Amino acid sequence: MAKKIILCLVIFAVAGGVLFSQTAPSNNVSLLVGIIGAEGSYERMFNRHLSVLGSVAYSNLILANEFTVSGKGRVYPFGKTFYLEMGLGYAYGRSLSDAMGDIILGVLTFGWWLTQIDEERLAPNGGFMVQPGLGWKIKLGRDSRLSLPIGMGLDFKMVKIDESGKLPDAFPWLRIGVGYAF
Repeated sequence: MAKKIILCLVIFAVAGGVLFSQTAPSNNVSLLVGIIGAEGSYERMFNRHLSVLGSVAYSNLILANEFTVSGKGRVYPFGKTFYLEMGLGYAYGRSLSDAMGDIILGVLTFGWWLTQIDEERLAPNGGFMVQPGLGWKIKLGRDSRLSLPIGMGLDFKMVKIDESGKLPDAFPWLRIGVGYAF
């Protein structure tokens, strides 16, 4: 009699596990927008704490713009919503530090500095990029596949150091969007 009860409990446990298992989707596609740019990304989750991500983004300020292609690694330290990320990639565009310097000098000299800028200084450049960031991927509903990703970070573009001694360019971003898990 005890063997039959144990066998029935094992069968019910296996059937319950098969019928009510909750497998989380491991792929996520997101589209994020911000005041100054937009980003499209694909994320592959390995487990609750680790994922890799590929993204393409474009940011535009008045005198500065940047197009980036990057691969990122994400760590979810608590296994839930909050994440830290680090990315490597390529960035192309006009430098934010040069644009801000031109704006400040233009204001201080009442516009004279803007008449002295040559075309080479305004030309966009490309370079290797390091991209640290953090954010939240908030699920919309308990069983929903939709999410609300919110991310922020900096793009550090390493430009070729020439006789002018240019430093790496930093371009900040803050984006919010919608994601779909499958």
